[in-house]
Amino acid sequence: MEFRQLEYFCTISELENFTRTAKVLHVSQPSVTKAIKALEAELGLTLIDRSQKHVTLTDAGRAFLIHARRIMQDAEIAKQDLMRFCVGSAGTVHFGVPPMFEAYLFPEFFKEFFKEFREAFPNTLLDVQEFGDSDEVREHVEIGDLDFGVIFGKPETSFANELLIMHDAMSLCLPQGHPLAEKEEVAFESLRRERFILQQPRTYQYRAIFARCIEAGFAPDVMLTTTQLKTIKQLVANGTGISILPDFVLKGEQSFVRRPLTPRLTARTALYWSSHKVFSSLDKDFLTFMKQYVAAGKFQDPGAADRQV
Repeated sequence: MEFRQLEYFCTISELENFTRTAKVLHVSQPSVTKAIKALEAELGLTLIDRSQKHVTLTDAGRAFLIHARRIMQDAEIAKQDLMRFCVGSAGTVHFGVPPMFEAYLFPEFFKEFFKEFREAFPNTLLDVQEFGDSDEVREHVEIGDLDFGVIFGKPETSFANELLIMHDAMSLCLPQGHPLAEKEEVAFESLRRERFILQQPRTYQYRAIFARCIEAGFAPDVMLTTTQLKTIKQLVANGTGISILPDFVLKGEQSFVRRPLTPRLTARTALYWSSHKVFSSLDKDFLTFMKQYVAAGKFQDPGAADRQV
């Protein structure tokens, strides 16, 4: 079975005509006919019904078309991926981010980092995709859908295959006039009777807060989970419940009160790649540039100015 045969077969299935297929593929009609007959002989099946004016696929042909298209798509993906190993050629870095990064860190990151990276590597595209949580980003990195991904996690947990971007504190978010707003800092034990509004259960925020509450001797009353950080903020502001969010998410926020927690709760942000990743020259350029960018302090923590307590 040859790739050329699959290309002819897929094209015929769309055009339903040998002559038009040959014209589109810039080959002779006998070449197309010969290739299809050879493919049918190899499979021992009739793939195309030639008894009508417009050729149609047989049942076996329709079944084989699914596989043929998948092979063609995989071949194109492989070709594009291997372009990364051609030094100096154009390429794409596939980059995944969770919601917090996309909504609050990514705009500044894109404006500064991506601008400088594109100036240094004008033929490189950065394909940024948003996912529901850090675990999902990591999963897509591991199966090869992404080259790199930004993840949030425990400050004490790190991987050999990652680059630390920043650490950030997480603050208690309270409605205006809430009794706990009078305190300079709030212990987790004081949240026993509060209603929590959190992100989805797979997120670091949810897991970390739930674990801290259990350590304090109670299970949190989670009244709502959502992927939308703006919704969490609005619900806290209107007194529906409380939340705990990273400080970079809270920059300039005045619709509710922020208080530090005791014991302190922090999160780490890191660039992650698969431990099995085979680095192309393009990947190496991206990672080297990222390391230099972070080491130079250019990746500024947007919430730093707000954390004077």
